[in-house]
Amino acid sequence: MNGQFNATYDKQMNSLLEGNLVIYLLDNPIRNFVIKPVPTMIKRAIDVPQNENVVESSYGAFNEDLDTNMALIRNELRSPTLTMNTLLMGTKQPKLTTLAYLSDSVNHRLLSSLMKKLEANKAKEFNHLQEIIKVLGEGNFSLISPCLTSERPAEAADHLKNGRVILFIEGLPFAFILPVIITDLWCVKSDRNFPKATMITLRMLRIIGLFIALVLPAIYVSLVSVNPEVLRIQLALSVAQSREGVPYPAFLEVIFMLIILEMLIEASVRLPKSIGPSITTVGGIILGQAVVSAKLVSNLFIIVLAASALANFTLNGVQNGLFIRLSKYVLIVFSAIFGVLGTIGGLIWLSIYMASISTFGVAYINVNVKEGPQDG
Repeated sequence: MNGQFNATYDKQMNSLLEGNLVIYLLDNPIRNFVIKPVPTMIKRAIDVPQNENVVESSYGAFNEDLDTNMALIRNELRSPTLTMNTLLMGTKQPKLTTLAYLSDSVNHRLLSSLMKKLEANKAKEFNHLQEIIKVLGEGNFSLISPCLTSERPAEAADHLKNGRVILFIEGLPFAFILPVIITDLWCVKSDRNFPKATMITLRMLRIIGLFIALVLPAIYVSLVSVNPEVLRIQLALSVAQSREGVPYPAFLEVIFMLIILEMLIEASVRLPKSIGPSITTVGGIILGQAVVSAKLVSNLFIIVLAASALANFTLNGVQNGLFIRLSKYVLIVFSAIFGVLGTIGGLIWLSIYMASISTFGVAYINVNVKEGPQDG
């Protein structure tokens, strides 16, 4: 028989955590059978993450099958406190939805709020992020996404240990991590597989990348078009020489090239993987050389543009990268009007905006989800 007869209590508990079946006899509960169930076919084989590069961590990735995703989380966290609540959401296109959390470390106010909202909206469709945000009562027009997405079970398991809640939706090959906080911009849980000094260095590098991606184009606009007197005379002359013959003001130059860069990034996502990197790389080089030769932009701004684009991709998560990509346009507008003071004012506005954001009752600038919002 594929199992064990009259197993001990510890063996029964370990078998349950491993996904096996334990059967008790009603007339004699001491007698039991531990059965290893016949494995079922899954929709897609477990593969490596497609959108998240793995460094010093496990290579498994979530897929569209909900049972497989829950099994991957269970494999990472063999804990009796790991709890999974499954609901059937929607009426026209019903889909299974699972909330996973650790009962001994979860933020209970957060969990209670999520469960109430899900129970109250069980009839609503639940297929993508915008519908999730609407059902859970968060603002659709916030620059900051209320949840972080991840394809990696190891990453999701680490978030569970820190008091987060994981939302799985049948048919979506990633986990929604609730709520999002500011440290998600630069903290990757797999960093802990490096020595502590290396981990701190990597996170400091991402923080520097955050400021470069956000501020560098705005600083260029403010120093070139509004406050050139801030620069040393040699640097000011060098900047003026690089812009010689450029017919447009710095603001239009920056906006024009940033939009072109955004289109290159979008094209690299949509093109087939076999030709996408080659076409966007060659296209970017040819386009950059052409606009400089045509005196449409300056040589200096090409350096600023490349540095800003590279710095943006040092951040953790697609949603966080999009937040910074959108926010830098606000700073550019402030800088074009008020110069350096506008850049500083834009940073102050962004800081106030982030401080005002609260996702599912947890402040965005909170660094510990286990604590309540009043302790942030």
